[in-house]
Amino acid sequence: MTKLTNRAKQAVATKNKIFECGVNLIRRHGFDQVTIEQISKEAGVSVGTYYYYFQSKFDLFSEIYKRADEYFQSHVANNLQSQDAAGQIVEFFDRYADFNKSDGIQMVKKLYIADNKMFITKGRAMQAILNAIIENGQANNQLTRKLSSQEITNALFVAARGVVYEWCLYDGNMDLNQEMRKIITIMVNGLI
Repeated sequence: MTKLTNRAKQAVATKNKIFECGVNLIRRHGFDQVTIEQISKEAGVSVGTYYYYFQSKFDLFSEIYKRADEYFQSHVANNLQSQDAAGQIVEFFDRYADFNKSDGIQMVKKLYIADNKMFITKGRAMQAILNAIIENGQANNQLTRKLSSQEITNALFVAARGVVYEWCLYDGNMDLNQEMRKIITIMVNGLI
């Protein structure tokens, strides 16, 4: 692994600072009420520096997906406690609910729009992790083989996004984890 130079470390720190300040401002005030100038000021950088790291405000959202994938790779993939595939799937989506809650309702409301194609981008780590759980479950006769692992992965993510969307409709005034567990458990029971 290559060691970062001081300049490279500073660049990573600057990008992270801009990202964190932008996300915090958007959580507090909403996406439409926050300007790039405000994000830059909060981060203590110039607007030009902001544009060096992010092309637009919406670029912050792309970074959210990248970090979500990194989170699932480092904190979820090898840390599921359940021994069977069905339990691991429910646990996976419990972490998915946690991650959405950590982003805050205002941020999530802006993410869950029809124009946001990041949800259906192929090859994301989050999808690959779930697909591996399903493949393992199928190989061990814990899950049906009537559908491919990819079809099951897609169906489960569609359902999970629906639960998060419902949470958004209720302005966060429902227990996202409880509802996620209920819906995903119903779906998984149909796959056994």
